[in-house]
Amino acid sequence: MDTDFVIRTLTCSDAHRVAELNAQLGYDADVQQIRVRLDRLGRDAAHHVIGVEGPGGLVAFAHFFERPSIEKGFDMVVQSLGADNALRGSGIGRLLMERIEHVARSKNCDTVALSSQASRTDASEFYKRLGYELSATSNLFLKRLV
Repeated sequence: MDTDFVIRTLTCSDAHRVAELNAQLGYDADVQQIRVRLDRLGRDAAHHVIGVEGPGGLVAFAHFFERPSIEKGFDMVVQSLGADNALRGSGIGRLLMERIEHVARSKNCDTVALSSQASRTDASEFYKRLGYELSATSNLFLKRLV
């Protein structure tokens, strides 16, 4: 991994690049929507939005948050993690996950949890290489409020 990469907190000024990286993952959100989300998440101490900055700009991002629960204890949940397709396999994802695990330990979390679409076998293999195990399968229910 290139030592020119640094992890930093994301700001609203990163919205354009985060939207591009998000689109590479198959999620469409315009720059204004991303800007609003970064602003809201950035003001919530339980949520963390970080990115990997390289010589050419932002190349990856992650959003993770603390989830306390009665039944499972205290998790750090990785909501999203995305790296530029051109740089996959370079160690950037591992760098982000190491930072997430460090933050989780510092917050006395019991586990780091995440979901990955079953169809994304590359992502599943990545997490397995980092020591993550498939612990459950479930149905996700949503009710649109807007």
